[in-house]
Amino acid sequence: MMDAIPHIVPERQVEPPAIEISHLQKAFGSKVVLSDFNLTINNGETVVVMGKSGIGKTILIKCIIGLIKPDGGKMLVFGKDISKLDHRELDDLRMRIGFVFQSSALYDSMTVRENLEFPLRRDRRKRITENIDDLVREALRNVGLENAIDLMPSELSGGMRKRIGIARGLILKPEIVLYDEPTTGLDPITSEEITQLILSLQQKYKTTSIIITHDVDLAREAANRIVFLAKGVAYVQGTYDELIHNEDPEIKHFFKR
Repeated sequence: MMDAIPHIVPERQVEPPAIEISHLQKAFGSKVVLSDFNLTINNGETVVVMGKSGIGKTILIKCIIGLIKPDGGKMLVFGKDISKLDHRELDDLRMRIGFVFQSSALYDSMTVRENLEFPLRRDRRKRITENIDDLVREALRNVGLENAIDLMPSELSGGMRKRIGIARGLILKPEIVLYDEPTTGLDPITSEEITQLILSLQQKYKTTSIIITHDVDLAREAANRIVFLAKGVAYVQGTYDELIHNEDPEIKHFFKR
């Protein structure tokens, strides 16, 4: 009698977190910005990073995409160690990450159309099968500015520039989006419009998002989790409700109620 062949269940592949940061360190001369920063961000999560001006929030996200080299620690993005990637591998990884700059960073000599075409034309993954014009118009529809397609950046209001910056950051349908102060310099009504836009795009594309902001209203509406950066570390983490009831003076002063 033949022995029964055992049924082998294939091992389930566990997807790594979108971002894993361990013991990150960065200093500029004698000024220590990040001393022992640790953070794990899960796929599809929206994390808001808050803290005082000049504390290192923007430095953190520039380290994530390799624009700034940390002095120590480990940074894994999509399970890959950023420090071990060569130039081409780093560029390929950046194509999977959308970056929305605080200043919008539009090219002043290009029309809105040309600004949005730029990342599409330099995508080395060559996965674009749709018509570029269709992708540009879809991106503009997402932010409610399809009629602005042939305008120059100088013809846009501050809120419109922010929207175009978001459209460009999302046009490659990235898996991670990094927002650097997306509502800074805007009036309260426009800030709320940008907040709602971020929420609607997050729901549409299911991206992993990191939002750097001082805007408490944006943090309340958008964050699954808030990380408060202070003294070079992830000083406190939690939901908005947890942080506004935190009695630590460092936190209480920031979330005045």
